[in-house]
Amino acid sequence: MVRTILSLLLLAVMGASVRAEVPLDGTFTAQRTCPALQSINRQTNPGDITVSPGATYRVIAANKAQATHYWIVVHGAQPDRRWVAVECGSLDGGTASMPAPPRQPPASGPKPRYTMAVSWQPAFCEAHTRTPECRSQTPGRFDATHFSLHGLWPEPFENVFCDVPADQVRDSEDGYWEYLPPVALSARLRSALDQVMPGTRSQLERHEWTKHGTCYGASQEQYFTDAVALMSALNSSRVANLFAANIGRQLSQRQVRSAFDAAFGSGTGQRVSMDCERDGDRFVISELTISLVGPITPDADLAELTAAARPTDGGCNIGTVDPAGLQ
Repeated sequence: MVRTILSLLLLAVMGASVRAEVPLDGTFTAQRTCPALQSINRQTNPGDITVSPGATYRVIAANKAQATHYWIVVHGAQPDRRWVAVECGSLDGGTASMPAPPRQPPASGPKPRYTMAVSWQPAFCEAHTRTPECRSQTPGRFDATHFSLHGLWPEPFENVFCDVPADQVRDSEDGYWEYLPPVALSARLRSALDQVMPGTRSQLERHEWTKHGTCYGASQEQYFTDAVALMSALNSSRVANLFAANIGRQLSQRQVRSAFDAAFGSGTGQRVSMDCERDGDRFVISELTISLVGPITPDADLAELTAAARPTDGGCNIGTVDPAGLQ
């Protein structure tokens, strides 16, 4: 509980600066005693933690390109991610995180399989009212009338956390996503992702990269570029139109699958599962999971990727398309 409260406080005081962070991979060696801050702006330091001369700390990021502070791991501190002024020591091997090697098309063997999970954000927010993305949701915002990206997941299901340090696995699984290394994206992609993945306000992209993207075989930029492109195809289709036209009303699994058939070709609806959650005396459609097979490239066709997958269980039979705001 204490750590959860600290996490929320950290989000509040750092929210405006998170986007400027520059991921780093190296160590920081302290040359003098300096405070290890929780927040640069407010100069908060729970526990009055300091770095010790001669001690070495793992570096996660710099606060900006022309850094004034490094984000380091101070074991034993609560929270253990702290900011220290650059003049307090030296950075060793502090290079920007290297992207994954370019993907090579498989010469033979089975084609790669993926699951793309897309949320209906108003339904998600019924059960997550305290998250930043839900507190700020309005009927006029993009995610009130379009699908939102939950994640693009390489299959099989166990294919997660590829070469990820144990502490990052723990933070990712426990929901302490603000402690995960920042995801470095171009400004244009960051803007597109923020629109289609409202969960970036809670650092969902850090969790998705750490758990699933590290197994994708491509850089962070390429992983999220591919995911955004697939979401664009879905959100400009008859499927998205069906949901937008029926906000506040019920849709059946049969209607949703038929919309996929009309949008992406006969049989593609059989590759889609619909998830519903109870909200009081009703069930709301919370998520669709779409099975995909084949290499995902910048010019990949969502229709072809979906059609190549195996049919899947349809999930719930009927649910309400929830409007924005608590019902």
